[in-house]
Amino acid sequence: MLSSAAELKLFYHLSEKMMAGEFQTFSALIDYVVALKLTFKPEAVIERSFLLFKDLRWGFLKELSRSEYGKLWKELILLHPDFPSAGDLKRNMSISNIYIAMLDIHGYTRFCQESKGNLSRLRKLDDFLHEGIRKIARGNHALANRERGDEIVVVASSATDCIKTTFEIISTFSKHAVVKDRAVGTTRSDYSIILPDFKVTAGIAGGNLTTPLIITESGLLSGFLLNTAARLQTLANELSPKDSKIITTNSVYSSFVKENKVVKSDLFASKLLKFFNMGPVSFKGTKVNCYEIIFNPREQYRLNYNPALTTLQESLRQKLWKGRVFPDLLDLVLQVCGAMPAFAVDLVRGGDRQKVTNDSITRLAEQARNHYNGENYPAAVADLSRLAEHVDSVPEFDRLIVRYVTEVSRRFELLAAELAQRLEREILSKIDVIFEPRYKTVYEKAQEYIDTYEKLKAFAMKSNALGNKKSTWYSLVEDKKEDLKLELYSGKR
Repeated sequence: MLSSAAELKLFYHLSEKMMAGEFQTFSALIDYVVALKLTFKPEAVIERSFLLFKDLRWGFLKELSRSEYGKLWKELILLHPDFPSAGDLKRNMSISNIYIAMLDIHGYTRFCQESKGNLSRLRKLDDFLHEGIRKIARGNHALANRERGDEIVVVASSATDCIKTTFEIISTFSKHAVVKDRAVGTTRSDYSIILPDFKVTAGIAGGNLTTPLIITESGLLSGFLLNTAARLQTLANELSPKDSKIITTNSVYSSFVKENKVVKSDLFASKLLKFFNMGPVSFKGTKVNCYEIIFNPREQYRLNYNPALTTLQESLRQKLWKGRVFPDLLDLVLQVCGAMPAFAVDLVRGGDRQKVTNDSITRLAEQARNHYNGENYPAAVADLSRLAEHVDSVPEFDRLIVRYVTEVSRRFELLAAELAQRLEREILSKIDVIFEPRYKTVYEKAQEYIDTYEKLKAFAMKSNALGNKKSTWYSLVEDKKEDLKLELYSGKR
């Protein structure tokens, strides 16, 4: 509280200079005051000026205070030695105890368009995006801010606080509790009459000493840590365009487990969360290992095939295209079909309607495996291509697995096309051994009649005269290994 005229005069003087942007840091303001050689102690004025400086220069981080956000204060603030409750934001840091979540609200734009004639609904949503999320974050010792319309950023000093804040924001946007446990709070009752059921996707990054966070002069966040969270949120959007989903980095998962070994949070003690190992995901210029947080009990069946996904990822990492990638992918598809609830989808192709079910995909995968084990690689790859089309037609099929099936299938299609050309050349070179004279003449003329030609070629492809097909297949894989590289990628390349 400023009581004397001298204190008020100094405060107004400093306020004018702060408004004019003359102090880039709060330390510079203190140095300026010290240089004035005042006849009274200016501590009260400096403390009051600090509050104004925060409002002007710290963006949404202006909410930070040593008393309310002790952990974040320690991580984000360079303390002034003479004023322990004041200081400057660290502008560029690589620290382990900062976690950022980026959230995106599905249907926000559509809601705004549909509600343009109802200002009270729009105002209610706007109020929540400005104040409601901050209240939720504050309850978890975290900060939250609305960015660019429907995006929300959360900053916390622990993985647990960041994850819990994210869940409570998602829960508040949902008409139905995403986690039925008091460990995850919700203020939905304040908004349920006005707001629809919004789905939210989120990406969480942090807990890595080598990951930089940059705070700009205006208090905005940038840098690799923020970009990683944003990329993970984009991936969550791609894999789940209609439902809520949260993806974290491996370091966030590890930190969450480590934190809860020391002090168990309600979130951990209630065993509300399961972590699905997604493996490596490539972004522009980097690759990170990721986990999806499974919070819907109906999705916990996915954990049953997580080991099969890890096996496939290891085969891909070791580039075992000759012998392991194909069967490992089929094993994964078989386990997914066996674990997930029953489904039935009509696949329309070229005027024909086909029923796609758990059993039909299982049969197709088994057929592909039999063809592959029998060294009938063209037929095996054709089966795999159909398999990719079928799993993609099932909305309930794990979109992450669909991506792997699709990407692996495309690479084997390249191999199969090249294999057909190689074997065709070999057929011509050994045509006298493969065919009797009368069929040789027919084969040579059959090229003018493509159907007959393809049937005869299929017969020739099975001939023992062509030698060891597996050797040819392995040789082809070796020749094309650069074309077979596969990384799960998200965002712009």
